[in-house]
Amino acid sequence: MNQNLKSFIPLAYNNELDKNLTSEAFNIIMSGEATDGQIAAFLTALQKNNVNKDHVLGALEVMQDKMIPVNVPKNAIDTCGTGGDGIGSLNVSTATAFVVAAAGIPIAKHGNKALTSKCGSADVLEGLNVKLLSDPNKLEKCINEVGICFMFAPYHHPAMKYVGKVRQEIGIRTIFNMLGPLLNPGNVNSQLVGVYSEEVQKIYCEVLEMLNKKNSIIVTGGHGMDEININGENKITVPGGEIKKWLASSIGIADQNEKELDGGDVVYNSLRINEIFSGTKDSFYEIVALNSAFALSLSKVKNISDDIISEKYKLAKDLLDSGAALKKLNELVEFTKSY
Repeated sequence: MNQNLKSFIPLAYNNELDKNLTSEAFNIIMSGEATDGQIAAFLTALQKNNVNKDHVLGALEVMQDKMIPVNVPKNAIDTCGTGGDGIGSLNVSTATAFVVAAAGIPIAKHGNKALTSKCGSADVLEGLNVKLLSDPNKLEKCINEVGICFMFAPYHHPAMKYVGKVRQEIGIRTIFNMLGPLLNPGNVNSQLVGVYSEEVQKIYCEVLEMLNKKNSIIVTGGHGMDEININGENKITVPGGEIKKWLASSIGIADQNEKELDGGDVVYNSLRINEIFSGTKDSFYEIVALNSAFALSLSKVKNISDDIISEKYKLAKDLLDSGAALKKLNELVEFTKSY
């Protein structure tokens, strides 16, 4: 195998990478055998020419081989999205995870610190006093006892140390944004995945079908969000299915003040999660309830309907209003404190 990433940069630039060549290139990167400059050039060229399913599958093969796994319940799900939408919204998928966990569905949440935004899932969880655990055995115990665990990407993908600095320095979304939700250390079979474009949505539709993770929902949110938006036209699909347009008004949600979804730093985003978990009802509350409704419907993806989403939306609001989501957050804080 050619151990010089430089020879793969023209292939990425000229859009000549197939699955096997992508695997070779990623093996070089993830073995620490490429310079930062080469990695930056390769990732930028690959992104410029549009990442396709072969690139994702080729990279995924290498990344999974180097991953440190966690044993999680068979019915565990993840709400990790790609990020990279450039909007800088609040941590919707992280807040959603606690609502769904409060309903008794095990959550194997996967995520990272901010790379293309001000506050990533790991950042906001630390702001909420959740300690990031690295030991797979402790994480297994956590999800079994608490019903939710957070798997911090760098702890499970140590080879990512070779690209972390580059990703921060180039400051653009790359194939790694697309790979994140596919690299859950618990290898969950069911996911709610928010992506930043319809092109990425189509790739996920193909890849998740090939991985036989058919109890998943892939969404591109209205107004460019990588979450199901309370405003605008959402595009929703399942692995192997067609992309359908969907509006929150379909279940009676009126237009909301989208400014209330604007994120800030760790302190602000943590405060906003605590607020909606403690009784505040605003646009953030609504979008978390809506995304929770879809996550709570993952077992019904073959027959999903507005009636089912409406029913789960009401359940999500009950879990928020009753304090069950806040209780789940506090349980995770207490568990992680003990280590």
